[in-house]
Amino acid sequence: MTVLAKFEKQPSDRQDFDIDFSEYLTGLSDYGTTFTVTADAGVTIVSSQLLFSGTVVKVYLSGGTDGVTYKITVTLTTNGGRIKQAEIKVKVKEY
Repeated sequence: MTVLAKFEKQPSDRQDFDIDFSEYLTGLSDYGTTFTVTADAGVTIVSSQLLFSGTVVKVYLSGGTDGVTYKITVTLTTNGGRIKQAEIKVKVKEY
């Protein structure tokens, strides 16, 4: 699986990250209807939502340990039955 992006956050931050599936969905006449989000232990998924006509999943994260990089995996299911998985990496860094 390809890592879509890498981000940084501080341990006390509550930040949102967008996982954009629009490039994958272009030309498929398809859109996301459901999704799941998982994260490595140690970082908290506060909430998540499907936006922009089912093309973007927004994930809010908090916590984490300074110096640790966490993998966040989003699995999107489309109205046509396709399943697409993407991941981002979030490094927690105290500044």
